[in-house]
Amino acid sequence: MDVLRLTAIALGLAACGAAGADPAPAAGAHPDGWRPLPAIAAAITAAAAGDGVTVDAASAWGEPAVDCYAVWLALHGPTADAAALADQVLAGVATLSPADLVRPAGPDGTLAFSFARPPYRGRLRAQLGGGRIAAVACFGSQREPAACDAACARVLQGAP
Repeated sequence: MDVLRLTAIALGLAACGAAGADPAPAAGAHPDGWRPLPAIAAAITAAAAGDGVTVDAASAWGEPAVDCYAVWLALHGPTADAAALADQVLAGVATLSPADLVRPAGPDGTLAFSFARPPYRGRLRAQLGGGRIAAVACFGSQREPAACDAACARVLQGAP
């Protein structure tokens, strides 16, 4: 399933050996009409866990008819500051051509970027620091880009 693989890759957290997070604050927020996607949440959990990393929470929602999805992930591991965690996340998503990059400014902070892996494109926002990551990613195909962009804007507004 490409959506499952893209979701795990989009968050890039499977490669974050020293990563971590509090439960994602936006985990319950999703656009009206979207449905829970437990298979995607399970795939993200499986991809991110291991090697000293504990997944605290994972949630996925989407509107398959529009081909638009959002995932939330919170995890923690060995203590690392925001800059080190940002480097790990970015290494994990290198194949997604991250752009519009905003890096955290201090020991705790926000990492944000857009990404693309045809036919999908999206955005990720994560709160980083102290060995913790709380991230939300929203992405979709070009099936209905305006609808997906509007929904993702609402999802990301509630992000950490």
